[in-house]
Amino acid sequence: MKQIVCVGRQYGSGGREIGEKLSRELEIPCYDKLLIKKAAMDSGLSESFIEKTEESPINSLQFLSGNPYADFAGIGNAFYSESQRTYDAERAVIEKVAQNGPCVMIGRCASDILDKKNILSIFIYADREDRIRRVMRRNQIGEKEAIHRIKHMDRMRKQYFDFYSETSWGQPESYDLMLSSSKLGIDGCVRVIKECLKNMEEKGNE
Repeated sequence: MKQIVCVGRQYGSGGREIGEKLSRELEIPCYDKLLIKKAAMDSGLSESFIEKTEESPINSLQFLSGNPYADFAGIGNAFYSESQRTYDAERAVIEKVAQNGPCVMIGRCASDILDKKNILSIFIYADREDRIRRVMRRNQIGEKEAIHRIKHMDRMRKQYFDFYSETSWGQPESYDLMLSSSKLGIDGCVRVIKECLKNMEEKGNE
């Protein structure tokens, strides 16, 4: 198995769990958001800086002055000065890690950063009720807070992906395979991905 598996996911869908289980069964490294963030520290960016730029979406209203040209420049410069620095640092880490061989990468636009012919891009989604239950159980929070967190995280992931990618987050054109963890379960998703990797390898050897 030579491919790198890039996993995108809805918040609460179990995508990280699927990626981690896949990496264990294939005996290859798994790089998730936390590991990539720590590695990005080599760039000189602090963890608090990266947390701020990743978790605080830009609110365009705070830059509006009434001058459309000035407003556009203000929004663009603000995004570049913070989010772009974080993205550039994480991109460098993703490209470096990919040179080490097969692995699983979770999130961070890895599927758009790396050469498409060398990866299998997956998107994991789930039914709303299943996502709410998973977030409640994992974080020990109530239903209302879980719903709020799901909306917030999905909005952040979509904003990040759509800004840096040529395609849209959660849409078929952005991925090779989209799987429902509600229909297949965690183990079922892992089996399908492994079978897909096997087929890809056999096709490549023809």
